[in-house]
Amino acid sequence: MSDLSQAAVAAKQNPTMKDLVEAQRAAIERQLGGAMNSDAFVRAVLSEITKQPKLMSADPKTVLGGVMLAAQLKLEIGSGLGEFYLTPRREKGRDICLPIIGYQGLVKLVLRSDAVLNIQTAVIREGDDFTFGSDARRGIFHEWAPRDFDESRRMVGVLATSQMDGGGVSWAYLTLAQVEARRPTPWESTPWKTHPEEMAKKTVLRDLAKRLPKSTDLGRALEADEQKVQHIKGMDEVQITQVDDEPETIVVNES
Repeated sequence: MSDLSQAAVAAKQNPTMKDLVEAQRAAIERQLGGAMNSDAFVRAVLSEITKQPKLMSADPKTVLGGVMLAAQLKLEIGSGLGEFYLTPRREKGRDICLPIIGYQGLVKLVLRSDAVLNIQTAVIREGDDFTFGSDARRGIFHEWAPRDFDESRRMVGVLATSQMDGGGVSWAYLTLAQVEARRPTPWESTPWKTHPEEMAKKTVLRDLAKRLPKSTDLGRALEADEQKVQHIKGMDEVQITQVDDEPETIVVNES
């Protein structure tokens, strides 16, 4: 057998993470449903895996589960885009992949509902005049007057507002302590470390999104965000579980 043939046999018997991703091209393309270029999507996936050595050795089901989830949601993977992250995490002595939906990705998903016309978020900083309350005329209200636009001032909270098709406005506010209490554990190797304010805005938007009309994609995203998602070999199906919990099988519907 030639050296080239031996190498091919070895690759088939011991596929790398890149080989496993490449083998899922057809399934990825089905999930994208023409909304994105599948070749560009796979290239972005391989680039992210290459940047993070722990993903190369992580449980393949969790890496492929994250990839398939991003494809189903039609979100681009990549730390520079802010839509969807593949992050390594340690569980029971092994590396797994934890998918994290970014702020830009969650905005995109919320706006897929025809009932939501606009989304805005703001970081409330130390020194800003921010109050909220309730009265008979305005109902539950908030008022925010930033002291200035100096982004070096310490964040003390985050605000998200949505304008609805019927003319109403919904909003949510979280203090910094409430935001930090919702970080995954550990969070130091996730976008919470590299993009803390973006993740804070995503957290308050996620809180608001629970009360908004939901598309199927948004409902799935809220369920799977920062949970363990596993791909089942040979099927366009994933399992979404809390880390260390028993799996609940969730079928990924083809477009």
